Amino acid sequence: MTITAFKMDPAYLQAKQAEYQQQVGADKALLPIFVAQTAKVLTRDKKQYLRYGPYWWAVKRILIEQGVGVGTYQEPIWANEYACEMPELTLIAAWEFSDDSSGTWGVQTREYDLTDDITLLLYDPDMEEQK
Repeated sequence: MTITAFKMDPAYLQAKQAEYQQQVGADKALLPIFVAQTAKVLTRDKKQYLRYGPYWWAVKRILIEQGVGVGTYQEPIWANEYACEMPELTLIAAWEFSDDSSGTWGVQTREYDLTDDITLLLYDPDMEEQK
């Protein structure tokens, strides 16, 4: 079964990437900027991971790979399902999802209907448990 729910058009993501690259300059890498901004949001409130919805597991994998302390628990199946061809595009998709869902629903949810038969319940023990 193919899951298409909440997935962004690759051409749209590439256009956004080009737009951001133009804003920061051709000589600056986008990934460190995106990672730093995402980490900043999560440092203020760990439960903000919910804002990234089904993209969270792909986002978390990127953050872990980039050395951000977000725990070790992962869901590789969901990370693979919502990862884009480049980490930068995955983070753009996650932020676009966040902006769109906040504007649409005004709240963050844990539950996403991905198909008629599949509902994703988003829960990351690393981000929920107080330490």
